[in-house]
Amino acid sequence: MTEDELIAVIRRQTPADVLVPVATPAVVAAVEAEVGHPMPRFLRRLYTEVSNGGFGVDGWKCASLSPLPDHIFCDVEDILELYRMFTTPSDDPDDQTVPQGIVPIMDVGCSMWNFVDFRTPDGRVWFWDGNACCRSFLSTTVMSVQEFFAEGVVGRLDGGCPLNSQFVREPCGCDELDEL
Repeated sequence: MTEDELIAVIRRQTPADVLVPVATPAVVAAVEAEVGHPMPRFLRRLYTEVSNGGFGVDGWKCASLSPLPDHIFCDVEDILELYRMFTTPSDDPDDQTVPQGIVPIMDVGCSMWNFVDFRTPDGRVWFWDGNACCRSFLSTTVMSVQEFFAEGVVGRLDGGCPLNSQFVREPCGCDELDEL
């Protein structure tokens, strides 16, 4: 499936009541300035050609890039608020912040999130499970953001989450995670 075809499928699969006006170049630039890296091209196209949030896979929706008057697609108003939440050091010594440039885009329920690595041109997808025994666990996948959405629109993800076979993991010393 070409990039244009995939964007058309995502647009068709997004319920009309969650489609909002697309993100403006100024909004994209503000996100990129705070993150310190350019938004991966495919993700930029989704936000500037489909909707400023609300699109997603398997019923899970991407957060908006900026606050919207009538729509909140996750726990907070926009991606920058999420980004600050995950990259600001916590008082809890067991928590580890997410590295700069890795941006939360989709809440997939039960304290689990999908992130996109803005430091990589194709936007590698990362996954975080706040319920895991090792809360600092943030694993990367073998997929770009475009591959993630391509797999998602045809139902080859585990809900909105990558499959175990799609992860690249380094052992963290936690028996539960090392068995995956």
